[in-house]
Amino acid sequence: MGLEQSNTYLRFVPDEENAVCTIENFDRTVTRNSNYPDNQFRNILELRYNAPHDRTWVINELAMEVYLRGLGETSNISHGDFQRALITVARTYAYSMWQHKRKHADEYYDISSYADDQVYKGYGQEARSPNLVAAVKDTAGVIVTYENETAITPYFSRSDGRTRSWSEVWYGDVPYLQGVSAPCDKGKTLWGHGVGMSASEALCQANNGKNWKDIIKYFYVGVDLTKRWNDESS
Repeated sequence: MGLEQSNTYLRFVPDEENAVCTIENFDRTVTRNSNYPDNQFRNILELRYNAPHDRTWVINELAMEVYLRGLGETSNISHGDFQRALITVARTYAYSMWQHKRKHADEYYDISSYADDQVYKGYGQEARSPNLVAAVKDTAGVIVTYENETAITPYFSRSDGRTRSWSEVWYGDVPYLQGVSAPCDKGKTLWGHGVGMSASEALCQANNGKNWKDIIKYFYVGVDLTKRWNDESS
């Protein structure tokens, strides 16, 4: 039997919303979590070939709040206010990517599952991270805004004692992305682009008693926190 070409794609839609699908021959096992292939995903899956990039993608389509439960950007045991701050910033980043559809416009998806956007591991991460799921629920629908518009909320692993302004790293100027001091990171090596929230500094601030809203407003100057929707499954 020969292979045939098609200009269509495969789309797998479960009978029940947010049902879990396992991709048997997909494995994202990493050394420190050798028992976790992270090959289970909720809701809709698409299999698409992208000719310009000569790549085949598996695309997971699901509601924003369900997507956030599968993020692998921090551990289940990190401080709750840090988790809430990180989830809110991640929600805002993902929402902005969905709104503007610029970065991956020719690749059929809105956001990558790797660190170039946000690390997403799917249902396995959700199942083993009840505290992160709680942080998603606690902040459901809340995004960072500036003058009533969705903010751009880059974040990164660790600074060297200060964060960078948008203009120091990229083109143009973003008024709420100015460099701020990060005393907990002082003396350490910069890990990441340096713009927005330093996860290391944010975790330190949470451990020292700062709440998640104040953590966000420290790194993104002059922003507001706006509840865009109420449904935890949106």
